[in-house]
Amino acid sequence: MINKKHVPCIAGSTGLVGSHLLKNLSNLYPKVISLTREEVNYSNPNIQNVIVNFDDLNINSVLKEVDHLYIALGTTRKKAGSAENFKKVDYHYCLNLAKNACNCGVKSISIISSVGSDPNSFFLYPKTKGLIEKHISEISLNHLSIVRPGIILGKRNESRVGEKIGKILFSLIDKFLFGSYSKYKSISADNISKAMIYQITDSSPGVNILEYNELIKSSNSFDDLIKLD
Repeated sequence: MINKKHVPCIAGSTGLVGSHLLKNLSNLYPKVISLTREEVNYSNPNIQNVIVNFDDLNINSVLKEVDHLYIALGTTRKKAGSAENFKKVDYHYCLNLAKNACNCGVKSISIISSVGSDPNSFFLYPKTKGLIEKHISEISLNHLSIVRPGIILGKRNESRVGEKIGKILFSLIDKFLFGSYSKYKSISADNISKAMIYQITDSSPGVNILEYNELIKSSNSFDDLIKLD
């Protein structure tokens, strides 16, 4: 069941998955905190916008109100301008926020990673995702869900050429991905958001890894939960 007294918080609510998290959470909870780098004027009165400097976090008073934290921060190397700036957003911002939140009493966190994450990879993207998974798992939490989607389907505010090509390719090959390869299937941002919310609501203890099959199952469980609530 949904505890309406809980306060969820989203970092990255202007992104593709984050926007779906914000929509679904604000339909469930009377108060949702959205951490953004610039002011956003939300029409929904349930949403409280908090402007954050991720280079110098000073939001402990806000985090002390929070019960659940959803981390949907992410960029691309092209948009970031360099490998270091990419790692700053996808690794350092995420880890620092999670540590601060834990120190303020938040014990349930969900974070978006990626299929193929590997801290030992030679490639920037999977290595960075693997490192954030490894180090956020070391934080003392009651619940941590790490979601590893493949190509994410949905309309972004920004253009990502590589992702557009991937969406076209995976629309053709998804149906041929079975067994251990099913984790590479494309999945909608809405399904990912529902799975993340269900996982924190269900709050299975420890570290929970969700790839395609688990994400779809959790998304369906979210829909069933809403019908019952």
